[in-house]
Amino acid sequence: MTIATIGLAAALGAPAIGEKPVAASDIFPGVDDFRMQAITRTRSEADWPFVADKGMLLCAKILNKPAVYFVGEDRDGEQMRPFAISTDMMEVAMVNIGTSGVLRPYDDFEQLLKRLVPYVSMGRRLCDQPPGTNLPDSAL
Repeated sequence: MTIATIGLAAALGAPAIGEKPVAASDIFPGVDDFRMQAITRTRSEADWPFVADKGMLLCAKILNKPAVYFVGEDRDGEQMRPFAISTDMMEVAMVNIGTSGVLRPYDDFEQLLKRLVPYVSMGRRLCDQPPGTNLPDSAL
């Protein structure tokens, strides 16, 4: 083995002896590796974080870690561009660079986190489902 191969295996979380190997789809997912759940804002929901009133939560494992996205639906029923959501604001900023108009205005990062955390948590639970799962609104 070359040093580059060992470094790549370490970076990708190569399994230790006796551990289950990481599936290729958990490193670089394809379309069929995503899990989806419809979500809709209720009339009384004050902390809904998104501009769109409905959309889909998506989750796939990327580099063996859950990556959660929101895909809003505009007023014409068209899907908007996927928007990565996380509790790591630096990650949200970097992954979504150049994307705007997805989140409702917020006063500070604390308020934004309060709004996003339930959906990030739901999205991570969604990643526990088998790849290709498509759940109805409020299933998780």
